[in-house]
Amino acid sequence: MSWYAIESVDDAIDATRSFLFPFDLGQWLRLGLIAIFVGVGGGGISSVFNLFNAGSTPSGTGPDSAPAPAPTEPTPEMLPVEPVVIVAIFGVLLLIGLGLSLLSQTLRLVFYDGLRTDTVRIRGPAKRRIGQALRLFGFKLVLNVVFALPILAVGAAVFVGAAGELGETAMLVGGLLAVAVAAVAGIVYVIVARITTEFVTPIMVLTDSGVLDGWRRFWPVLRGNLAQFGVYVVVHFLVLLAISIGQSIIGLIVFGIVGVIGGIAALVVVLGVFGSFGATIASTAGLVALGVIVAVTLLVVFLLTLPINILVLTYVFSYELSVLGAADEELRLLPADDTEPAATPE
Repeated sequence: MSWYAIESVDDAIDATRSFLFPFDLGQWLRLGLIAIFVGVGGGGISSVFNLFNAGSTPSGTGPDSAPAPAPTEPTPEMLPVEPVVIVAIFGVLLLIGLGLSLLSQTLRLVFYDGLRTDTVRIRGPAKRRIGQALRLFGFKLVLNVVFALPILAVGAAVFVGAAGELGETAMLVGGLLAVAVAAVAGIVYVIVARITTEFVTPIMVLTDSGVLDGWRRFWPVLRGNLAQFGVYVVVHFLVLLAISIGQSIIGLIVFGIVGVIGGIAALVVVLGVFGSFGATIASTAGLVALGVIVAVTLLVVFLLTLPINILVLTYVFSYELSVLGAADEELRLLPADDTEPAATPE
């Protein structure tokens, strides 16, 4: 039995070369926009932590000490920032995060469209896929909530038990239970999220269906090829690991070269224009000049590494789609080429 998760490594190289070359500036610019918002390692979750320290330390009450003032209840006037401002900032950040997540889902669908047609367009496919993007966004939002609930429930139970001064044994058992529930829920969440992102989403594009229909179409394929997809998980991890190492090396080289040039420019400004570092930071113009140099340096690094990100994004997506097409020929989204087709699973 052939392992098409391994064979697809080479197939993805051919598909990537065919898709990206010959070079087309307009297509690469559109791919650059997609690469900014669509990643290959899954989505990130941002957490906001607000730390408020309140209270007072009791003072001694010796015979010569003055009595401690009675504690006062905090009032809105005593807070450093108005509560409504904090809520407004949190709400704005939440809306921005949700908007970026929806944009990411939309551009992912757009990219699959581009891989299928061998031509990348943004506006037309985005308008056509926005409904699917909303359903995909809603599905993942519900998925996050569903898998967070058991963890929150167990954590709340442990907290209530601690407040009720349960014995050490009960607390230990509760803590272990919380860890076990979190581990199981995390594993199941990762599996469902990865399948949805890597296989169900392209099926949605291929069949013009929703998330649940995509899952119903993929489920028999997964169930009939468990060993193949088990190998895929291992190979996919190794591929991403090798890519991450390569990207890190290239990024360090690029950042080192551009950083040296930026450092020389900063030295020219500090020593040649203002005479010293102290004089530079004491001057508004000096601070602005250093800020511009830093910003330009980071921008140049970003622009120089963006083609690598485009290449990586295209290759990883092509690999995932090659595995999907090898598992079920009817689900082959990549255009047919002249290479030898992948073996049919037993």
